[in-house]
Amino acid sequence: MSQKKIKQKAGSWALLLVAAGQSKRLKSSVPKPFLYLDGKRTLLDLCLAVFKKVPGLAYTVVVTQRDYVFEAAGLVLKAGLPGVVTVGGEQREDSVKRGLEVIPPGVMYVLVHDAARPFVPVSVVTAVLKETKKSGAAIPVMPVKDTLKMVVGNQVVKTLDRATLRAVQTPQGFRTELLKKAFQKLGSKASSMTDDAAVFEAVGGRVKVVDGDAVNFKVTTPDDLQKARELLKKKG
Repeated sequence: MSQKKIKQKAGSWALLLVAAGQSKRLKSSVPKPFLYLDGKRTLLDLCLAVFKKVPGLAYTVVVTQRDYVFEAAGLVLKAGLPGVVTVGGEQREDSVKRGLEVIPPGVMYVLVHDAARPFVPVSVVTAVLKETKKSGAAIPVMPVKDTLKMVVGNQVVKTLDRATLRAVQTPQGFRTELLKKAFQKLGSKASSMTDDAAVFEAVGGRVKVVDGDAVNFKVTTPDDLQKARELLKKKG
């Protein structure tokens, strides 16, 4: 797979899959994206299959650990998608920055997705992409169910108004050039950010929200992995 200049089209977009995490909380020797859920499909396989269904996908970038570059490339080829695999960085946003660097010129929009979210619905991807094309940046969110408190040490200092709070999911969509410029402007400070929207916001960017979905959960712990396997089995 090679990086080629893509003829710019009004609806063209790239998928940037972040698959470079260490999977420490999962206590797995194999990175999450490469774990099989049913003996034949990995989390990365499931992600690629979902995004392939959305019109306008021009290029796919998978950012992963050095030891898994060839395996990831094989999965992208198996999915029949044009793209490239590159090595990630120390932190999540370092990996995203590296992924952005290999997106070919001419791709107007990019959707950044955690490969650890294998059940993202096509409807969520479509909604994020639609709002991104309209506003320049969009993320899927879910209402917060629990009461949240700000704590310093062992002392509660404030109860937060959950009516104004949202839990954030991926994919997060941006005009490609705007996100690239945000990373360039923020420099090394981007490494400490916990998501791409935070990088965009830090340089003055405005981010719109769309509805997320409970099924779009992130596989982080052994319980999450079991939940994912049961869900895939139920889906058939």
